[in-house]
Amino acid sequence: MGRRPYMSPGRLTELPPGDLKAEWARRYGAPAPNLSPDLLRLGIGHKLQEAKLGGISRGTRTLLRQVAVRAGEGEKGKPLPRKLTPGTRLVRDWRGVGHTVIVLEDGFEYDGKHWNSLTAIARAITGTPWNGPLFFGLAERKKKA
Repeated sequence: MGRRPYMSPGRLTELPPGDLKAEWARRYGAPAPNLSPDLLRLGIGHKLQEAKLGGISRGTRTLLRQVAVRAGEGEKGKPLPRKLTPGTRLVRDWRGVGHTVIVLEDGFEYDGKHWNSLTAIARAITGTPWNGPLFFGLAERKKKA
């Protein structure tokens, strides 16, 4: 397959519907769906942007596939993986007291101290053994058979 000619996004606004459908087929390798010219332009613009800047990461594609499979099956399986990015704040109210945890590159900050795990923080807050991700709402409790 040869290189596709460059098309400026501004030129998309000038294309009539027939040309938009042809451009869609060229970019997606499939006939254009029955969409309005504006939606065709958005789809083609997405492909242009993807070609210039790159597509989504492998992890994001995997997550989207998992969501699609679960939506199609209507099944509630194990929770989707959540990536905690540094700077994220986890907030939990425990017995009327608010607790805030900040996600760091190498652990967590809670109550002015560095912690290696959410489980250790949950234990410090409750005084009992807790699963940290479960305590902060990042996981669901497993149902007994």
